[in-house]
Amino acid sequence: MTGPATTVASPPTAPPDDRLGAGVRAPAGLPVVHGGVVVAALAGAGTCVVGGDVVDGMLSDAVHRPSGGAWLTLCLAGLGLVALGTAVAARRALPPGSPRALVLGLLALWVTGLAAVAVFPTDLPGVGTTPAGRAHQAAAAIAMLVPVALGQVAAGLAEPRTARALRRAMAAVLGTGAVFLAMHLPVVLTGDTAVAGVGLVERVLLVAVVGTALLAATALSAPGSHGRPAAAAAVEGTPR
Repeated sequence: MTGPATTVASPPTAPPDDRLGAGVRAPAGLPVVHGGVVVAALAGAGTCVVGGDVVDGMLSDAVHRPSGGAWLTLCLAGLGLVALGTAVAARRALPPGSPRALVLGLLALWVTGLAAVAVFPTDLPGVGTTPAGRAHQAAAAIAMLVPVALGQVAAGLAEPRTARALRRAMAAVLGTGAVFLAMHLPVVLTGDTAVAGVGLVERVLLVAVVGTALLAATALSAPGSHGRPAAAAAVEGTPR
């Protein structure tokens, strides 16, 4: 005689993992970030095409050359796209609360600094510093340092491997930034010509800043960046 059939309950199925690298799709905002990096890189190279010294001349000096201002503005616009894409990604991935508000506030400050760099042109090398030149210097400092603060927030939310990469990138920004500041002090204090090689150091610094911003955007775009991965939380919350 056959007994009653026994039904074996299947374990709960986790929702698909949409994190970067899962092979499903890139998180919202990241394609904008990547596009902004490409635009900034190409436009930064464009400032060299119109003349200038890559080793001793700074990127901002391009505004004093024909078409140089347009290339510099396009480079800054590319960084603005990086900020926009990061904001979209963070807004989608992070829950309402202090971390998301802090991230969005830092991104707004970064965009403000980038816009001010474009609005207030730098002074000609060897010429005394004007009020517009001072505003440009302050805005440039904001544009370079805010991604470090953003990276610090993202590192606290990211998985260990990404957090380590972010901290290395932030150390590169701070180290290169200290060298750049030391070489740039004659311009800031007296309006004199900067130390030889300052242009090359500035370009290395910009690469480190963009790398930090890119890593931060990647970390903030992951659904699990605010704690446990979304799929794991869903499985744990499924009624037994």
